[in-house]
Parts: sequence; C-alpha cells; structure tokens
Amino acid sequence: MRINAFSDVCLRVVMLLAASPTGALMTSRAISDAIATPYNHVSKAIIRLRELGLIEVARGRLGGVWISAEGRRATVGWLLRQLDTRLDLAACETPTGPCPLLEGCGVRGALRRAREAFYTELDNVVIADQLHTQLATRIFD
Repeated sequence: MRINAFSDVCLRVVMLLAASPTGALMTSRAISDAIATPYNHVSKAIIRLRELGLIEVARGRLGGVWISAEGRRATVGWLLRQLDTRLDLAACETPTGPCPLLEGCGVRGALRRAREAFYTELDNVVIADQLHTQLATRIFD
C-alpha cells in the first residue's frame, strides 16, 4: 500500500508540530524548510489539517500554526482515512467504461479489505509519538 504525496506532507506537518516546543508557533515557511517540502504543498496541507481540527492557525505578522489537542491524539490510520479520496485501489472504472470482468471479480473486495487492514494497523500509531527526541532537538535548535 502506498500513501499519496499530499497525505505524506500532512503526516510530516503533524509530526513536526507535535515535536515543537509547547506553545511554539511555526510559520508555513519554517515548516516547509524543516520538512524539505515546497511551500505551496505545505500551505495546502495546513488548510486541510485545520479543517480536520488537528492544528490551530493564527493569522498575521506574528501568526503561525501549532498542534491542537486533537492533533496530539490523532493516529496515522485515522488521518490517512480522512485524506484518502480513492474509492478503489484498482481501476475498475475507466473512461471507456467498466472493466468487463467487474461483475464476477473478487479482487476489488480483497483490495478494499487489504486497505482497511492497513489502516487498522496504523490506528495503533499515534502521530505525535513518532518523531524521535534527538531529531526534534536538532530541528528546533
């Protein structure tokens, strides 16, 4: 199973904010630099993470973002479910119509079960606990 690039950026942003010193605000630009990701990708991730309630945003010259209480409790599985917009892992529907094998195919259901098993395993992984202290110290010093 592979997560998409947007989900990867969102995951990195939450991990970084969870590791930041308590009460510290980070700008989108600082986050972009810290996780080596283009600024516009980070900005889009921040918008979505705010919609999900995982981060708080203060606008203005002295503004920035910080992780919310919800963000500190969020799991990787929950976040990926929120961000994954694909209905199916296989391309059973194409621009020219459905796959001719679709009606009798069991692969589609197996792939759905496999995706859910993937997310279920990641439901045990709290995002805030994933960045090791030594790395966080280097980033924020």
